[in-house]
Amino acid sequence: MRRNPPRAVRLSELLLRKAQPATLAETLKLLAAFQAMAHETADHCEGVDAFVEKRRPSFTGR
Repeated sequence: MRRNPPRAVRLSELLLRKAQPATLAETLKLLAAFQAMAHETADHCEGVDAFVEKRRPSFTGR
């Protein structure tokens, strides 16, 4: 069991690296794209289900 969803963590780290030289508008576009990608993962569904069921999520990296 993983504590945080690995894909979302990797996307967050990538966003931080790409945002430094970018403008605010570019960063917001990239953030929206990354958020859309994260919403398509099984880990996102697991996180939402776990929240609704008031339990700890079990992230798989998918």
